[in-house]
Amino acid sequence: MTSAQTDRQDGPELSLIHRVKIIVVSLLCLATVSYVDYVTGYEMLFFVFYFIPVGVCGWYMGRLATLNIALLSGASWFLVDILSGHHYPQEVTRCWNSFICFLAFAIIGYAAHHLKRSRDKEREARRELEQTLAELQESTREIRNLQSQLQVVCAWTHRLRIEGKWVTLDEFLTNKLNVKISHGISPEALARIKRELSEDRSPDS
Repeated sequence: MTSAQTDRQDGPELSLIHRVKIIVVSLLCLATVSYVDYVTGYEMLFFVFYFIPVGVCGWYMGRLATLNIALLSGASWFLVDILSGHHYPQEVTRCWNSFICFLAFAIIGYAAHHLKRSRDKEREARRELEQTLAELQESTREIRNLQSQLQVVCAWTHRLRIEGKWVTLDEFLTNKLNVKISHGISPEALARIKRELSEDRSPDS
């Protein structure tokens, strides 16, 4: 599975142009933050602003793209820290700080990603609920309309006359009341069929 396929599964469905725009905006934002962080020097803490490109990518893209931008942000912070002339007693401290930055960026990106997915699921559930309520209201209106009228049933075919048309009971239940039906045989009908079969066999015997 390619990275693009993974992003399509994890993130919202976006057009290729839209995805490219989001990636470009995230990269430009990261470059701007890195430059400002370098200009201001390590004395001023600029760490929190690296969350912006990661959050943007996490909100609109998938988990893989978010992980990549988080990794790139951690590398940018590491490079800016070196170029700004920040010295540590041990170089392992710089590597540790960069790793912690990467973890923080990844956590923020994933949090934004899951927050966006939760919001989308909530909206989808709300749309389905509204659609179900609309169908229920329509069915209720149909039932009340039928209850307010005298329904005519054919004494021979047992068809119902609905809005000037003769329909079967199956069609009435399916089309008017949106009821899912199945067919079976009642005990009375089964006994009658058995009785008719026995009567048909009696003359032959």
